[in-house]
Amino acid sequence: MEIRLQKGIHLPGCDLWLDSQRKVPFGVVTHAHSDHAGWHGITVATPATVALMKVRRQPPAGTIIHELPFCKPFQTPQATITLIPAGHILGSAQVLIETKEGSLLYTGDFKRRESLTCEQSKTVKADTLVMECTFGLPSYAFPPAEHVHLQIIKFCGRVLESGETPVLLAYSLGKSQELMAILSKASITPVVHESIARMSAVYEEQGVELGSYSIWDGTNHKGRVMIIPPNATKRMEKLKNHRTAIVSGWAMDSSAIYRYQCDEAFALSDHADHGELIEHVEEVGAKMVYLVHGFTEKFAGDLRYFGIDALALGGKNQLELLFG
Repeated sequence: MEIRLQKGIHLPGCDLWLDSQRKVPFGVVTHAHSDHAGWHGITVATPATVALMKVRRQPPAGTIIHELPFCKPFQTPQATITLIPAGHILGSAQVLIETKEGSLLYTGDFKRRESLTCEQSKTVKADTLVMECTFGLPSYAFPPAEHVHLQIIKFCGRVLESGETPVLLAYSLGKSQELMAILSKASITPVVHESIARMSAVYEEQGVELGSYSIWDGTNHKGRVMIIPPNATKRMEKLKNHRTAIVSGWAMDSSAIYRYQCDEAFALSDHADHGELIEHVEEVGAKMVYLVHGFTEKFAGDLRYFGIDALALGGKNQLELLFG
């Protein structure tokens, strides 16, 4: 099955694009993050992904939308398409493509760990695997989620006790909702940015419990925990007596607090870490693995060392000679 990296994944034999960053005739969208989501002539996505996409931008006139539930096959003249839970954010999907030539699984962004706010990922067998490897280095081994949850709660309590305002920096879609659920379990009612509230409304419509929260109006943060997207911190310039923490997988890097100019960093990610990536490769059992996004070349080399045929799609591939 021919695979091209063209601002997304293009399968010419199926006349199909996956997560295309430009409008195409027929595209599958794995999830609603803006670097993956776009409206196409024919758009296939899960119902939750479609609902989240509409919050940011309504589909252009004439767009044909197929809301495809998980594990329900969708037939085209060239292939059968099935969406498999990816565990990244609400509605996120892996894409299983089956043709006469064989089967291909595209993970999109995914994680294997459990989440409080999205579907648990699943694994299916495929002949070819196209996998993201954002955290494809051995140094990215995330701590247990329960441990990170406790760290976040302790940070919030400590800052509140000091009379300051704790501010958690997290993306408006996915990470923020996970934080809201974590705080809810600790009986904490946060104040959230309006962009977070818009996405959270869809989560609640889809049956996800996020607990109580209010929308930040610029003044109602005293004695409260705040959740703000990293790109919205300009509004905080006049906010006095606050301490900030970035919530991201990149918190594993020692430079995270300097990069994000914050006080603390918590390694809570909605991507698979290095160990999960290896587990996924093993369970899918593909004859060929192609890697996109992240440390593709290094991780491809790691897989080849273990005897797995792997290449960085669109990258440089240094083939090793193994002796002994």
